[in-house]
Amino acid sequence: MQNPIVRTFKQLSSAEQARQELLAAGMSADDVKIDVMIYETGAVQGNFTVGDTPEVKGKTAYTHTYAPTAQDDVRDCMIVVNALDDGMAQRAEAILERHGALDPDPAHRAAQANMNRH
Repeated sequence: MQNPIVRTFKQLSSAEQARQELLAAGMSADDVKIDVMIYETGAVQGNFTVGDTPEVKGKTAYTHTYAPTAQDDVRDCMIVVNALDDGMAQRAEAILERHGALDPDPAHRAAQANMNRH
């Protein structure tokens, strides 16, 4: 039975370090996936792009708004771990936490915090 664990990272390098440690702990490469979301359209708000045209001076610089995202500064980096058993799931969660992984599910975070208080 697989126990999928989904976590996010603020930096791709942290996700890659966690993945390397998970692989060293015995997980297969097929069970540890990293997904990076890079939006090629640039910054958007609703259905409109955000930022000034190149001719406008001041405010949000066009070159900053539409600059490519540096690979090590990705904010939407997700790792999915498919643990084969509960023991491996616990080890995987500990490794992910050690590398600064964030739980994207607010309900799960609240439940964990509640369990830790008792």
